[in-house]
Amino acid sequence: MAKKKKNKIKQVSAQRAPSVASQAKNVKSVTARAEQFSGPIPPPQILNQYNQIVPGAADRIIAMAEGQAEHRQQLEKQAIDSDIKNSRLGLHYGLAIGLAAVIGATVCIVSGFEIGGTILGGTGLTGLVGVFVYGSRQQRKEREKRLEKLFTKKQ
Repeated sequence: MAKKKKNKIKQVSAQRAPSVASQAKNVKSVTARAEQFSGPIPPPQILNQYNQIVPGAADRIIAMAEGQAEHRQQLEKQAIDSDIKNSRLGLHYGLAIGLAAVIGATVCIVSGFEIGGTILGGTGLTGLVGVFVYGSRQQRKEREKRLEKLFTKKQ
């Protein structure tokens, strides 16, 4: 019985082989093409196609890109101006707090509370110095990140 099964298997595979070969003759190739661009304005060929479909579309697309660039630049300017204003305001408040700590400490020491005055003056000035050092480190890190992004975009 085992021999009969082997023969049947060979016959079945022999019958399937020609059908696979006949299918290979009917295979067709398909070619796909993809194009992409980056930036706010499409390449001139695509702008020309837009103009063929809708007259004046290229001018509208360019005007839209110019408007978007102007808007982005205005927002960046506002953000920078706001950062500068906040920085100056922080310096003024820091000066006021530092002066208050020094004056308060001096008043305490003159009034006979030497330990309290020393603690008040020391913690006030230490806190201000710590904030300034931390702030300058953060600003340096932000500048380094901005420079890194700028140089990676150019390459």
